Amino acid sequence: MRYENHLSETSQTSSKYVDLSPYWTDDKNMSIQKANEKTGLDKRTLSAAKKGHLDRGHFETLFKLKELASELAGKPLNLEEIFTDKDN
Repeated sequence: MRYENHLSETSQTSSKYVDLSPYWTDDKNMSIQKANEKTGLDKRTLSAAKKGHLDRGHFETLFKLKELASELAGKPLNLEEIFTDKDN
């Protein structure tokens, strides 16, 4: 899921990460274990996505995380909404 965008005008590299932190807030009362049971995804994957540090994975994982984020947000989300940019 890592996508590097090499900017031609600068020497910086920007990477995309899956970040569910805007949707997976403390008031949602969903543990990593409960998310694991709902999605079948690995706990390390879920933890990284919750913190905004997930930079790779399988396509199927990406869609499961989008569905989880949509459930947490209480509305349908598109894939772009679960990504964040981080400069390297």
